[in-house]
Amino acid sequence: MEQQHSGFRPLSFRGKIQIVATSGPFDKQLFNAGLSFLKQHKIRPWHDDASFLRTGYLAGDAAHRAAQLQKAFADPEVEAIWAARGGYGALQLLPLLDAHREELKKNPKTLIGFSDVSILHSFLVEKCGMVTIHGPNITTLEQLDHHSKDQITRLLQGKSEAFRIGDRHIRTLQPGVAKGMVKGGNIATLVSLLGTPWEPDFDGCIVVLEEVGEVPYRVDRLITQLRLAGKFAKIAGLIIGDCSYTEHHPPVEKQVDVRMIVERSGIAKEIPVMSSFPVGHGSKNMAFLIGAVAVMDTEGKSLSY
Repeated sequence: MEQQHSGFRPLSFRGKIQIVATSGPFDKQLFNAGLSFLKQHKIRPWHDDASFLRTGYLAGDAAHRAAQLQKAFADPEVEAIWAARGGYGALQLLPLLDAHREELKKNPKTLIGFSDVSILHSFLVEKCGMVTIHGPNITTLEQLDHHSKDQITRLLQGKSEAFRIGDRHIRTLQPGVAKGMVKGGNIATLVSLLGTPWEPDFDGCIVVLEEVGEVPYRVDRLITQLRLAGKFAKIAGLIIGDCSYTEHHPPVEKQVDVRMIVERSGIAKEIPVMSSFPVGHGSKNMAFLIGAVAVMDTEGKSLSY
C-alpha cells in the first residue's frame, strides 16, 4: 500500500535519481557500493564526472557544487537528488542557492542525505517549502543494517509501513505525545546556521538531533548555544538520535549523556523527549521526512507520518 504525504512524491518504477557531491569528496569504492545497492532495488542512479572533482576537503569549489545541484533540480527527468557524502561544504552553497530560490521552488525535488546535508534540508524546507528525506548518503548505504536498508527503499516507494519509524531500544526521557513539522539533523551543522539569514525556525516543531565524534563538553556547548538562541523555547517535542564518540573503546568521560542534552536544552518537563532513536552515523540510520507533519509517541516508541 502506498501512502501520500503533502510535498512528498514516491519514486516511479526505475525512477531517475541524480547523485550530487554537495560537500566533501568521497571514497569511490563506497560510492560504487551505493550505486550497486540502488540498482539492485530498481532505482536508476545517474551522475557525471563532475561529481568526482576534489579541491582539498571539498568536492570542487562552491560555485561548481551549487551549479551541479541547480542543474539536478532543473532536470525534468530527475525525481530525487541523493547526496554522495556529507563532510563539510554545504554551508558555502546557501548564498548561491538563495539567489535561485524561485527557480528551485518551481522544480521541487526530494533531497536525500544526512550529516552536512542537514544544512540543505533546512534551506529547502525553510526557504523553498519542500519536503526532504533525512537518510543515508550514497557512500554510507553499504554500512547500514538490513532494517535501515529495507526502510529507505520502502519509503522511496511510498509504502505505508516505512512512514512509521520505531525501535524497541528507544528510551523515553520525558513522556507524552506531540504533533508538529519535523525538522533538525546534525547538531553542529544546525548550529552553524545560527545568526545567518538561513537560521531554522523550530517553533511548534518536533526536532530530531544527532551527532558523531564530539565529546560531551562540545555537545554541551552546541546544545547550550541552540538554547541561548531560543531554538528550544517553543518546540513540540525532541528526539535524540545517535550521539556516539567514534573511538573503539571510549572512556566514560567521552560518552555523551543524553540527559545532559535535555538539561542543557532547557525544555519544559511536559515536552515529550525520546532518545536512542535509530538515526545517526552508525549502521542504524532510518530515513524520515523533514518538512512534513508527524506524531511522536513516547509510549509507542515511534515517529509516524
